[in-house]
Amino acid sequence: MSGGGLKRSRESSKATELRVASFTDEPVAVVGSFFQGLQVPESTEFDLYKHKKQQKYVIHGESDHLDYDGETNGEDTNDYVLAFYDPVNKSLDLYKTPFVNGKVTAKAKRIYKGPSIKQAGVRNITQRNALGEAFGTKKAKAAITNLEKNRIDSEKLQDIELDIVDTVSESTQDLPTRAKMEELVTHDRPTPIADVDATNVENIYPINNIIPKKEFSFLRVGSLFNETSEQNVIELLPYTKSSYINKHIPQILAQNNTEKLQLLFYASILFGVYENRRVRDKQSLMERFQNAPSEILIDGILERFTIGRSTAIGKSKDRSFMIDPHHEDKLLCYLLALIFHIDNFMVEVPPLANELNMKATRLLGLFKALGAIVKSATVGQAEAFGIPKNAASTYKIASLKVPFKLPEMSRRIRRR
Repeated sequence: MSGGGLKRSRESSKATELRVASFTDEPVAVVGSFFQGLQVPESTEFDLYKHKKQQKYVIHGESDHLDYDGETNGEDTNDYVLAFYDPVNKSLDLYKTPFVNGKVTAKAKRIYKGPSIKQAGVRNITQRNALGEAFGTKKAKAAITNLEKNRIDSEKLQDIELDIVDTVSESTQDLPTRAKMEELVTHDRPTPIADVDATNVENIYPINNIIPKKEFSFLRVGSLFNETSEQNVIELLPYTKSSYINKHIPQILAQNNTEKLQLLFYASILFGVYENRRVRDKQSLMERFQNAPSEILIDGILERFTIGRSTAIGKSKDRSFMIDPHHEDKLLCYLLALIFHIDNFMVEVPPLANELNMKATRLLGLFKALGAIVKSATVGQAEAFGIPKNAASTYKIASLKVPFKLPEMSRRIRRR
């Protein structure tokens, strides 16, 4: 081999080494075969189901004209592995992911199954309709056509068991009660627990429902009032890059309002956690803060707003975690509830959307999940917030008011 050939051989052998940081056996997603080469409308929503006893997954989605259905093949799920790449540490987090055999069908070709039903007088009706079609008036023919359109086709109902009522009764006897379902929905909400009977706006989301009492006692900010400048106070906060926090510091210091400074301090931590939501362990997260907050505060936040990941170390000090979409929404909802208290329950939406680097529509959805009222700024609000009057109609303001109504929540898989 010539010298030139040897050089090219060495260069081609170079490769980036990737370290596998963790492997999780519990699936967090599925791979569907029908997505290859198929463009799914953005409005399509999918539901994923898992069999309670078997390792079997079923997925269903539908658009205006198509059904998307798939399921795993029994015990042999033909598992894949989904990898999340961490560019900072050049490592991979692996998650076991089942393969779903999918198919796409037109809604017009749906097959409906039901019990065999005997229809008395069907033959007479058929004969009468035939006579009407042959000799009837236009009005009579139109009536027959409408009747046929709305008639139930008994052939589509013949394959299901005749004891359907008994089957339904047996299947529903173990369903949770209404009270239990309401409890589950409340627990699954990404928002703090709300008092729907509150008579003043401060009690809709009490501070203790946002920051636990034990953690609130560690928000010690008295020494910040002794600083000689507002910039010094900002530099002592856990996260110093928040435009929202930095804008509110001067006013709260001028008011000498200890409680609001405590809320602002805690909000600074939440802003920092959200900014570093791709970090995967506690030690790395602590290092991202300008001034690391108390471990009591960080441990409480990780307990409520993250899900744990399996690691070989297993020590709480080196806790490994991830923030999935549900817990990300939860973190943001708690932050927004805190901001309502800081801003006297009237919040400007555009600056927050800009700072959080998200579409205004998503932020509006989070405000509405909290039960907030979102409207365009009035002339008076525009003047108070320093907004040009000609921009007020498109500038959104979110507010909390009493009487308060908790919005209904729907459980859907969020498409990414």
